[in-house]
Amino acid sequence: MNNHTKDLKIELETCGSLPMFEIEVNDRECKTDYVICNISFQGNSIVAQRGAVSTKEMDSKFITNSKMAVDSAFSLDEHLQALHGMVLEDINNGDLFSIN
Repeated sequence: MNNHTKDLKIELETCGSLPMFEIEVNDRECKTDYVICNISFQGNSIVAQRGAVSTKEMDSKFITNSKMAVDSAFSLDEHLQALHGMVLEDINNGDLFSIN
């Protein structure tokens, strides 16, 4: 883990908020549901560990996530915004939910 990633991790851990996204979605029956994403750092990446958003992910034995490499030119807020966008894209590309 490089120094910038360590600094971002400390900032995330000490921000006073739970490191997570809660995204309101509609399921196949058009009922409101939520995709919960726990945010953490793994190596030099920031990861949103989330529930499955496609049948392929649901059938997988692996924990689903959206992941991006940390870029030293960007702040924690910029990384979180980009990661949130990745999660939204994963939801849109999946077949279990639509964005509410």
